[in-house]
Amino acid sequence: MATLELAKVVKTFEKTTIIHGVDLTVSDGEFVVFVGPSGCGKSTLLRIISGLEPASSGDIRIDGQRVNDVSAAHRGCSMVFQSYALYPHMSVYDNMAFGLENLGVAKSIIESKVNAAATLLQLAPLLQRKPTQLSGGQRQRVAIGRSIVREPKLFLFDEPLSNLDAELRVSMRAEIRDLHARLGATMIYVTHDQVEAMTMADKIVVLRAGRIEQVGSPLELYNRPCNQFVAGFIGSPRMNFVPAAEMPGAKAGAQTVGIRPEHAQLSNDGPLQLQVSQVEQLGSTSILHGKVVADAPFELILSGQTSIKRGDTVRVSAPAGQLHYFDQNGLRL
Repeated sequence: MATLELAKVVKTFEKTTIIHGVDLTVSDGEFVVFVGPSGCGKSTLLRIISGLEPASSGDIRIDGQRVNDVSAAHRGCSMVFQSYALYPHMSVYDNMAFGLENLGVAKSIIESKVNAAATLLQLAPLLQRKPTQLSGGQRQRVAIGRSIVREPKLFLFDEPLSNLDAELRVSMRAEIRDLHARLGATMIYVTHDQVEAMTMADKIVVLRAGRIEQVGSPLELYNRPCNQFVAGFIGSPRMNFVPAAEMPGAKAGAQTVGIRPEHAQLSNDGPLQLQVSQVEQLGSTSILHGKVVADAPFELILSGQTSIKRGDTVRVSAPAGQLHYFDQNGLRL
């Protein structure tokens, strides 16, 4: 386990700056998720932490020690990649043991560590199989097991579930969270999927264009997004945005009002008129899609099933305490 500190970290490729002076502290044993749209710099930042990419400036400290000039092999970090990166000609056992063998660890210790990790990850019956004989979820567990046997200070995950189907992603999310609880390890996890971030993280770091927009717990970001970007990124379906002028009693100085689909309500005297263009009947819930004033797209989640259909017009309101106000610069009021 370890602490991590980033101080004014900058990464520049030729004349293009990718990471703009990032400051961040990760506490011992935390599960921190970097989230943001493609190209926001989250994977680059993870590679800088691991030592696979050098920082152009700034400091990286692990357990208080500056590691900018320490090689990736000696930083005490272990990376789990999206692509698994397993050796196809080696057995599961040999894939998990390979890194320790290269370090000259005694065979008896390697055997003990591999067997312990295999038991933890329910891989013990598969140790003699080759990667081609495994499912995608099993391969990802092997890649995680390869990290566990090294007993790293920091576990780093770079979009590890992107290659899995939806059902398997859900189960693997739970497995990784359970693993974190059992190991008590410091983990940093990169994803573009905000649902993964919300369900897995102790702390979320929202990135945009190489800068940190907000850091906080999942519910802090959901309940009090610091700006319109974070408000629209965290939550599924995404937050609706309507002009403040259309909402009676809007806060002074507000340019835009944010309404989450799950907080919107049908109301005969609601201030917004929704032209329904699509209805998703999910059984336990229904989602109305359409547009409100000024052709602003709008979604509304209803509990249970509905008789509302495409082409209908309904009026919509939201509780005053559930409205989010943003100024002309998109900052929270």
